[in-house]
Formats: sequence, structure tokens, C-alpha cells
Amino acid sequence: MTRSKVLILILPLIILLPPVASARDAYAAWDDRCEECHGDADEFSRRFLWSVDGQLQGQHHIDNLRQFMGNHYIPEHEIEAIYDLLLAQASTLARFTDECGSCHANAEAFVRQSIAIRVSGIVGVESGVPVLEFLQTHEDLQPADAEFYMRLITRVLDTISHP
Repeated sequence: MTRSKVLILILPLIILLPPVASARDAYAAWDDRCEECHGDADEFSRRFLWSVDGQLQGQHHIDNLRQFMGNHYIPEHEIEAIYDLLLAQASTLARFTDECGSCHANAEAFVRQSIAIRVSGIVGVESGVPVLEFLQTHEDLQPADAEFYMRLITRVLDTISHP
């Protein structure tokens, strides 16, 4: 079969597939569709949303926030990515506040002040020690906790780097 015939067969499938959004695309979609009225996605989710049993809830349509989002100017193919973005912020930053907030204030301020990206990886600004290595010895963190906080720090760094 020639290349052009294969392309003719595959092209309709590519066109019909729904777009898949990445985390960065979710921020871009939020900024395009929601930011003007609701402000920054991370701040909005921390202030107005919460995670209950792994489901995102807010003041509007608590039982089906995805449906509300669909009726609120978000195209169907972007709902899941934006929902996941908001859920991640609503659930993980609360844990940071609860477990770390007494020493480190909020996650974004802590990351901005204390964490740096170097050629060697993500390190502490003052010590230069890789953050994951440090987390494995910090307080009584278990390996799963250290991995959780490393993902959180990485996500906050990504947000700061790609506003």
C-alpha cells in the first residue's frame, strides 16, 4: 500500500479523535476560558474548591461539577483536563498546608524561596542537596510521602515556570 493510500485511510480517524489535553494545555484552557472571571486556577481551586473522596466539589453543582463546567463555557474535550488540574490543586495543597504549613507557609511561596532547578536537578537553594534526597530524611516522611511532595514541588515549579 502506498503512503498516500495509508494517509487517506488514517486521516479521517485523526480528524475524528478528540483532542487530548496535557497539564500545560489545561492551564492554557483555563487562562483562555476561565481566568478573566475566576483568576488564577491554583488560587481559585485552593479558595473555592475541595476534594471529597477524590472528587472535586465546589459551591455550584456539588454532585456533578463536570456537568456544570460543560454548561459554563468549557468545551467537552477540555473538561477532564481542567477538572484534573483543579482537583490536584484542591487536594494536594491542603495536605501541604496541614503537614508542612506550620514551618513553610504555603507551597508556592516555599518553592519560590527555597527550591531551584539546576543542571543536576531540583535542589535546595541553600544546601544544593537534591530535594528528593532531602525529603527522604526530612521529619518522619515515608518514601511514598517523599514522592508525593516531590510531585507537588515539581508541579508548583512547572506552574511558576510556565504561568
